[in-house]
Amino acid sequence: MVSGDNEQSLVHNFLVSSVGPGYSIGSDNAYHLSGLDLAMKLHYIHGIYFFDSEASRSLTVPQIKSATFSLFNEYYITCGRLRLADSGRPFIKCNDCGARFIEAECRMTVAEWLETTGNDCSSLKLLVPQKNIGPELQFSPLIYMQVTRFKCKGFSIGLSWSHILSDAFSAAVFMNALTDLLFGGAPSAVTPPPPLAVDTITKISSPKPPLSAAAKPPLSIRRVDPVGENWIPTNNCKMESFSFELNATQLAKLQTQMPHLTPPFESISAVLWQSIAKLRRGSEPTTVTLCKLNAIKPKGKITGNAQKISTVKFTAAAISAADRRELAELLVDNAGEEENKLIEEAVERDDGVSDFIVYGANLTFVKWDEADLYGDGMELNSERPKYVYYTLHGVGDSGAVVVVPGSGDNSGGKGRLVTVILPENEVVELKAELMANGMVV
Repeated sequence: MVSGDNEQSLVHNFLVSSVGPGYSIGSDNAYHLSGLDLAMKLHYIHGIYFFDSEASRSLTVPQIKSATFSLFNEYYITCGRLRLADSGRPFIKCNDCGARFIEAECRMTVAEWLETTGNDCSSLKLLVPQKNIGPELQFSPLIYMQVTRFKCKGFSIGLSWSHILSDAFSAAVFMNALTDLLFGGAPSAVTPPPPLAVDTITKISSPKPPLSAAAKPPLSIRRVDPVGENWIPTNNCKMESFSFELNATQLAKLQTQMPHLTPPFESISAVLWQSIAKLRRGSEPTTVTLCKLNAIKPKGKITGNAQKISTVKFTAAAISAADRRELAELLVDNAGEEENKLIEEAVERDDGVSDFIVYGANLTFVKWDEADLYGDGMELNSERPKYVYYTLHGVGDSGAVVVVPGSGDNSGGKGRLVTVILPENEVVELKAELMANGMVV
């Protein structure tokens, strides 16, 4: 673990600039945000991709920076800035203001970093900007990128992606497109949703008729106190993250403890659900939220949130004393209903003005292990990333668990990387519980 003065000096020589579309889109267009987009406004996706010197031997930081100008010709909406309509509803003004681009250097090699820091979340924060939108909306970029060059000439690319834009699956597509461009490829054949003329915003944002009082409220979101223009939830306690990997052998062993054919994500989630319930004596999380890839997301759509969000309840007995196979079966069957439409209705009830959280409203299990983090698209000089890390920023007090492909997947492995985000006072006890279960070594 890197700490103290060494932590501050390990990554140094920061240079900050802006990147945007290579040609002007103009400033007379605006992008309408859906109710589901606005439900995610206080959340941020953080990703870090590590490439060793073999992958990046002929690559320079200016080349990476140059490639972003071409990429943002397609992703021009992400280079806009937030504005508020007369009703107070946010929208994106497509004005070519760009993303923030940060260059930095690290005193370690990529191999040394991965060996000494491993999954240490506090150290990984040095490689991805810890920024949120605000306190001035009109000046806040929606994307931050940090390219850190290591002593061995390898590098990492850290991405901070505002969840109001889209989900992690779209962020992964964005990163795949970037590496393709670095070696002379063309942007993927994707057409962004047509922007809306500014004069339509008033019509779109006109007050909606109130929904019936009998309308079912979604269980997967929680209204929070107004945050104004500083878009980050206010937690009642300090949140802490830790990560661990399950290789293919560990994962197979875990699955033998579950009903036959229980997938990896549900197996991991069942164990963590029960383990966290043991920590919260008297306030067990009987309702959890699941966030998964939505198979019906429109093909080629590069903005907009489309994850399937649902809730699952367990009320048959105390979760801490339950047979975890029952929990696994419940998660697989997904007895709770999809709540995307209910979320849209809840946000639209006051025209997108109120503030909500999804991740951490309940204990939330996030299935991102289907994102293409080590695929053919993410390749430099025929070398895939040595390690890819994804997590969330802006998680509520109930916590979240993020599951992504394990680092072994770049060589055909079947492991998973798990990041747990919980109140600080629960982390030590949970680690002990997971060690007892054999999940953390």
